[in-house]
Amino acid sequence: MRTLVSLAFFILFFPALAAGRSPAIPQQPPDAPPTDTVPDAPDADDDEETPATPRPRTGIRPYAEVVPDSAVTDEGLFSIHRVGQNYLFEVPMNLLGREFLLQTRITRTPTGAGFGGQQESSAVVRFERREDQILLRLVGHDNMAPDSLPIYEAVRNSNFEPILQAFPIRAFPEDSSAVVVDVSAFFRSDAQVIGIQQTRRDQYQVRNLNADRTFIESMRSFPENVEVRRTVTYTAGRPPSNAVGGVLSMELGHAFVLLPVVPMTPRPWDERVGFFSVAQNDFGAEAQRLLERRFIRRWRLEPSDPAAYARGQLVEPVQPIVIYIDPATPEKWRPYLKQGIEDWQEAFEAAGFRNAILAADPPSPQEDPEFDPADARVSMIRYLASAVQNASGPSYYDPRSGEIIGTHIQWHHNVMNLVRNWYFVQTAAANPEARALEFDDEVMGRLIRYVAAHEVGHTLGLPHNMKGHSAIPVESLRTKSVCENGTSTSIMDYARFNYVAQPGDDTCFIPVIGPYDRWAIEWGYRVVPNAADLEAQQATLNDWIVEKGDDPVYRFGDPSQMDPGSTQEALGDDPVRASDYGVANLMRITANLREWTFEDGQSYAQLDELYGQVLGQWNRFTGHVILSLGGVDWTRRAQGQDGTPYNRVPAERQRAAIDYLDRQVFQTPTWMIDPDILYRIEATGIQDRIRGFQVSALNGVLNVPRVKRMIEQEALHGAEAYAPLEMMTTLREVIWRELGTGGSIDSFRRNLQRAYLDRLEALLENEEALTTDIAPLVRGQLVRLLDAVAAARMEARDEVTRLHLEDVSERIVRIMEEAEPQPAAAA
Repeated sequence: MRTLVSLAFFILFFPALAAGRSPAIPQQPPDAPPTDTVPDAPDADDDEETPATPRPRTGIRPYAEVVPDSAVTDEGLFSIHRVGQNYLFEVPMNLLGREFLLQTRITRTPTGAGFGGQQESSAVVRFERREDQILLRLVGHDNMAPDSLPIYEAVRNSNFEPILQAFPIRAFPEDSSAVVVDVSAFFRSDAQVIGIQQTRRDQYQVRNLNADRTFIESMRSFPENVEVRRTVTYTAGRPPSNAVGGVLSMELGHAFVLLPVVPMTPRPWDERVGFFSVAQNDFGAEAQRLLERRFIRRWRLEPSDPAAYARGQLVEPVQPIVIYIDPATPEKWRPYLKQGIEDWQEAFEAAGFRNAILAADPPSPQEDPEFDPADARVSMIRYLASAVQNASGPSYYDPRSGEIIGTHIQWHHNVMNLVRNWYFVQTAAANPEARALEFDDEVMGRLIRYVAAHEVGHTLGLPHNMKGHSAIPVESLRTKSVCENGTSTSIMDYARFNYVAQPGDDTCFIPVIGPYDRWAIEWGYRVVPNAADLEAQQATLNDWIVEKGDDPVYRFGDPSQMDPGSTQEALGDDPVRASDYGVANLMRITANLREWTFEDGQSYAQLDELYGQVLGQWNRFTGHVILSLGGVDWTRRAQGQDGTPYNRVPAERQRAAIDYLDRQVFQTPTWMIDPDILYRIEATGIQDRIRGFQVSALNGVLNVPRVKRMIEQEALHGAEAYAPLEMMTTLREVIWRELGTGGSIDSFRRNLQRAYLDRLEALLENEEALTTDIAPLVRGQLVRLLDAVAAARMEARDEVTRLHLEDVSERIVRIMEEAEPQPAAAA
């Protein structure tokens, strides 16, 4: 997730700018001296040029021999010299022992291997001297203790730092202010810390690195970081593309980012407010157990006028967060990306900062010849020429304190297709501007602004808050209140667009930064008095949370498989009511789908894609509703607050969920079976598709952990709970409704009923289910079903229904026989 910009990107989009600063050190041409030699410097009084005589490198040598005048040098954090095909780091003495963040990411990929910018690894390293060597050591921050305490030595002895590489010292400058080491072999190697992930090696069956096809492309030094680019080639049994070659080649980027001498004062993490975090084991704490300290990840924002800030005035930070817009971004979308960034200014004002986050275009070479996206001080939205329908907001940070150092947001070109599909399927019934394959630029711009604001939220330290939508009454989503506060309390929710709004409603459709977001930024970034005292800081932060009481607007929640109020892609405080509104809109869209996707002379590909999106949205509604069954509302609370964190979903809401599944899922959704659509996109497949959705719903309802929760809820609450027997009986009755009416059973319902038997059979083969009440509950349903089928067979009105019921009877008998416990073998 956390990436630095690739050199390939820089060269492609900043060619003139690249020429305006100290050049990167490129790969030496093929006729360069061999790697294991350096040329002798010619005598000063030579009258004519003579070929250099190579000689072996051995030990520490004079600086002028190791770094001759012919060397190509790039100055920065430390000097980088290219001599022939070798690359030398000249590391200042005052940086030995300092800590660096070493990040490895993929900067250029072959087809099928993802996209540039993907992070492979991140580690903290330091250079340190041992006699005539410089060691590159891996530094861990999982365990800590103040060096003033006796236990510090024990912690140090238990966390001996691995040596990743030993570099012989080649030379010292005349003032001995630095050491020169040759890093060429390291960056041409397959050292794990700079290699590709093991999962990727397994996926592509990587066997070994090909040294003769692995090159250092360039190295570049900046004031706070060093950037290395190299091409690596692996022998691979299953490369992602061009398999005939049996190799995998890609470009990797490596960044050494200098970490601050004094880490930022960390802020304690609290599960009640959503922030990404870092964790440390504190062996120096005054406690009779090992304490884990967790700190939030945030930018270092300090008031430029502390006195005015203390008086409650808005002040600008010493160093604002500046995010640049990639110049590769199409001109018409840049203003919307900038708006998405600066929409967060209001949230930072709640924390006491004015102009805390700014969007900017990169300066021209004339304005700043030293500007370079590879510089660690530059944060940017990177525009990727990628078919991926996504965007992501990574950041890289100091693991000692959680300080966010920078970000390179990944913006894939095809994310526009993703938001087009969402906006069409979720709002077109009530929103005329969404009834098109191509939106007006202003409409697409607003969608881009929303996605940008969401991804920027991640770079500020905020994870997804899937609890936000559950604080919004469903009916309010049909009013103007949405325009100010959004479809959720948090833009970090996956609330998406307003699918509840019905035709004629006066409302809005696109999420905005909400009250929870403003509160979270205030909690995470407002300066706390006496912040260096972590205990005092934590007490203040707790007071801020308690002040909000039990207001659901300020709740945070991760995605959950048991909390119906903390799930993805949902709206409102009542999943059944919201989903009923949503299905009504999907019916309207499907009825108009051919008209709204018509393009004269074009294929039916867009009709096919959006019809699939309609069905996918309908299936999401099913998932939202199922979570109420055996559901548990999780509201994060600490001791001293009223109430318990976990509370069961009331029985009446669980009954309503089964009723919804009957009406909208298990009764055949005939509205989606439209031959005018189907025969334009496929020859066959609708029965299998509907059966697949219904099977998924059945498996979700009859999920072992879910039914176990229902069993436990009944044990704890008795008649107040929704009993699993009642649920399973109701489920059987709605799926086999025809048995009581004597009606014919059509092919869609026959598919569903066979799927029901498959699920009960699977439960009787599940070891966990066999150790609970689930097994007898299932057997009881099968016995009652067998009796009902026997009676219905005699009344069947058509031959296919009768044959189906005969087959069902035989299946039930077989399932029950095979599920009977087997007698023990005789001794």
